[in-house]
Amino acid sequence: MILKFKIFWACLRRNWKAAALAIWSIMVWVISRRNSSAAIEAMEANKKSYEAQVKSLKDQHKIEVKKREELHLKYQETLARIEEKYKKKKEELSKVEKKKVKEIVQKAKDNPDEINKKIEDLFGFTSDS
Repeated sequence: MILKFKIFWACLRRNWKAAALAIWSIMVWVISRRNSSAAIEAMEANKKSYEAQVKSLKDQHKIEVKKREELHLKYQETLARIEEKYKKKKEELSKVEKKKVKEIVQKAKDNPDEINKKIEDLFGFTSDS
């Protein structure tokens, strides 16, 4: 037994760097093995957090798209109502203007200069004649 120990000791003195490297590698493996489970747990927690954030962002995006569609629909409805009111007002105004022009023509009868002057005053534009 002592002989085996002496042979081992002689071999160890000659190759002490290899033995130290082996011991160092075993220590690093043991230490890293212990910390790897904690690192894996931390990565899983981060993954869950990121998945929750992505889900939240997708939900918010859906809500924003829905609101935008609702606002676009309201805009289209409002625009249609305004156009309809504009059309009615334009028709009413056109009828009123026609009545005024008829009245001016009837009052002025055969005097074209007077008709031109009254129409210019009424509508705010000038004739080229």
